Amino acid sequence: MLGHQLKAEFKRVATWRQFTIWMLLILVIPTIQFLLIKDNYVFYRHLDLFLRLNSNFIPLLFPIIMVLVNTIHFVGEQKNYFIQYTRIRIPLSTYLFSKLLTNAVLSFSIAFLITFIPFVFSMYIEPYLGIVKLYPTEGNPIPYTTFEQLLFLGTLPYGIIYSLWVGLNGMMYATIALLALMILEKSFIALSIPFMYYLLANFITQALGFDKFSPSNTIFPFSISQQPLWTVFVPFTILCIAVIILGLYLKENMNKRYE
Repeated sequence: MLGHQLKAEFKRVATWRQFTIWMLLILVIPTIQFLLIKDNYVFYRHLDLFLRLNSNFIPLLFPIIMVLVNTIHFVGEQKNYFIQYTRIRIPLSTYLFSKLLTNAVLSFSIAFLITFIPFVFSMYIEPYLGIVKLYPTEGNPIPYTTFEQLLFLGTLPYGIIYSLWVGLNGMMYATIALLALMILEKSFIALSIPFMYYLLANFITQALGFDKFSPSNTIFPFSISQQPLWTVFVPFTILCIAVIILGLYLKENMNKRYE
C-alpha cells in the first residue's frame, strides 16, 4: 500500500507549475548569481567561481527554498480537509509517511542539483567558454574552505560529496517544516520554524564567536576559513534530533490531530 501511495504522491506533484518552480530554483537563481559576480570578483581558481555561486541568495534563504520545493503544498490539503477524507481509504500513518518520504526525496534532489549543476558548470563548462578571467595568485594566499579537504579524492568526488551534503541538509529542513505542519494548526508558524531556527542559530553562534558551528557556515562554508570536517556535523546532529522528536510526537498524536 505504501508503494502505491508513493506513486500517487509523486504523480500529484509532477505538475508543470511545480516543474517551473524547480527549474527556477535549479537554473535561474544560479544564473542570476553568475551574472552578478562574473565581473565583480577576483578568481584564482575555477573552484573559487563555484564557491561564489553558492553564496548570497542560497545560503541566506536556504530553509525557505527547501519549503518551496514541495512542503508548502501540504497547507492546501489541510485547509480543504483533504486528509480527513483520505484516511477513510488508507491508514493515516501510511498517508502521512508517504508525504514525508516524497518531500524528503524531492527536497534532497533539488538541494543536490542546486549545488551540483553550478559545480559542473564552474569546473567543466566555464573553462571552455572562458567567460570568467582567472588571475595569478602572485603570492596572495588562497582562502581554502571547509570540504576542500576532500579534493585529494579528485575534483568530481569533491563536488559529488559536497552536493550530497547540501542535499541532506536541505532534506532535513524540509522534513522539519512538514512535520511541524502536520503537528501544528497554524501553518505560517509551522513553515517559519526552520527559517527562524536558521536565523537565530546563525546569530547566536556568531555572537558567541562560534561561527564554525553556525548552520549557514557548515552548509555553505565559503565566508569562513577552513575548519575540521567534524564541525559540520554539530548543527546537523541538532537537525536530526529535531526530526526524531517531531516524528515521535506526530506518531503519538496524529489521530488526535486529524480526528
